[in-house]
Order: sequence, then C-alpha cells, then structure tokens
Amino acid sequence: MFEPKGDRAQWRVVYRYISSLKVDDQVTDVELAGLLPEDAAETSWRSAFHRAMRELEQTHKRTFARVRGVGYRMVEAAEHEGLARAQHKRAKRRLAAAHSKAHSADRSRLKPDERLRIDAIELHLAQQQAMTRRLESRVERLQQGLQEARREHREDIASVSDRVDRLAEQLERAGLRDMAGQG
Repeated sequence: MFEPKGDRAQWRVVYRYISSLKVDDQVTDVELAGLLPEDAAETSWRSAFHRAMRELEQTHKRTFARVRGVGYRMVEAAEHEGLARAQHKRAKRRLAAAHSKAHSADRSRLKPDERLRIDAIELHLAQQQAMTRRLESRVERLQQGLQEARREHREDIASVSDRVDRLAEQLERAGLRDMAGQG
C-alpha cells in the first residue's frame, strides 16, 4: 500500500506552494527541491511538482511552462494553447515511435501468442495514427472556414461603415448636419 513520505504527501507540499504563485511568477528547481526533505531523491521533487501541477490545472485552471535551466513559470491563460499543441506534437511523435517498434518486430522469432499480441498492438497504433490524421484534417478545415467567415465579416463591417460614412456626407450636404453627428 502507498504511504506518503513524511506526514503529508510530497505533492501536497509542492501544491501548497505553487498554488500561491501568480501569472509570470517563476519557481526554480532549487526552490522546488528545497520544499521537500533533504533525504528525498533528486527526481522526487519532479514527480511531486508534476502531480501538484496536474492538481493546479484541475482546481485553478492554471499551469506552468518549463524555463530551461531555471525551473518553471506560471503562464497566462492564452499560453495554454501553445503548451497543449506542443504536448500533442510530442504525443504524435511518441505514437509514431511506438508503431515503429511494434512494426519492426521480427515475427519469425515470436511465439504465436506473442505474434498475435504484437500484431494487435501494431494495428491499434496504426488506427490511432489514422484517427489523429482524420481529426487534424477536420480541425484544419474548420479553422479555414472560421478564418474565411471572419474575413467576410470584416469585409461586411467595412462595407457597412463605408455606407454609413457616405450617408453622413449626404446628410451634411443636405443641411442636416446635426442629425449626421448623432449616432
């Protein structure tokens, strides 16, 4: 059975600290390591930090980005998309690597049950890759449609604005200047 190291789980100690930080605040690797007992393993604070960050994402809708060689920085909400896209890109690469490993197995050296298992894994990984490609294609088409709709909307607004300007000029020429200034 799992038991926390000390009287509280390490991730809770880290969570308490990082949940008090504000956007753009940084926490260094040294600070994070200093939050835990000295006898904690070097990688222990990393595991505790990542668990605490998952909790922070769920409860406070905030997250951190790695600052290479320093530690972590709490990011703006607008930065979450870029972080998510980077994770997705890494996941796609890892999925491709997993498929490659399954595909490269020499089936002639496997027992029948091992061959069935590796074939099933390869098939599932290939299906995941195909599904990801289809979904990305759909998202790309939707984004292009949205961009086109926004462009048309801007053009429509510009057209209406031009018409309003022309009407205001006509009203002014007709001597209804006071009415043209109201709006």
